[in-house]
Amino acid sequence: MTDPIRTTLDVLLELLSPLGGRRVLDIGCGRGGLAVPFRAAGADWRGLEPCPQAGGAPGIDVAEAQAMPYPDAVFDIAVIVNALHHIPVEAMGHALAEAARVIAPEAVLVVIEPRAEGDLSQVIATVDDETEIRHAAQAALDTAVAAGVLTETRAFDYVRREIYEDFEAFMDRISSFAPERGALPADLAEALRAAFLARAGREGAAFTLTQPMSARLFRRGPAAG
Repeated sequence: MTDPIRTTLDVLLELLSPLGGRRVLDIGCGRGGLAVPFRAAGADWRGLEPCPQAGGAPGIDVAEAQAMPYPDAVFDIAVIVNALHHIPVEAMGHALAEAARVIAPEAVLVVIEPRAEGDLSQVIATVDDETEIRHAAQAALDTAVAAGVLTETRAFDYVRREIYEDFEAFMDRISSFAPERGALPADLAEALRAAFLARAGREGAAFTLTQPMSARLFRRGPAAG
């Protein structure tokens, strides 16, 4: 059953609270949007990003997820939010093994990924169909569990609603995860604009798009027994 519309931040805070004094690794953190709310909740937040962008939060380390520059078992929590499907398919398993390595034995790994359906996905598919890569991300998680790298403790879906002031704000948001989307040829940019206007809802003067999300929780190592 799909949960009601929620924000990803609300989901994370509900799953991970209390955060006070806990060491959190945000894998594929982008500009570090979770830094402020996590630090405000008392967490010792650290970001990991292979291609940091201007204006990012302080505390972001530059490295690939499949080769993390941290000792074993140093974090209490790791999160991978909208990022696993941006890792090359052949490296996803290595990235998950690294995530398991750097979290403590009783730590939590949360992986949140967009499903391959929904209005937001359909708009983005106009220029970048991620159906195959999103399925590959879920398959990589299943493989990590089957191999005993991770044990899944909970899984559920929810719906995220994104609000944009206009099409340019939408472009800025999706380019923060995939910078190449910000440099589309004119014909593709116009096709993306048309898809956005056709599928977006309205909330006052703003535009909205909904996206079904998958949330999966893990701990390191194989299931007991």
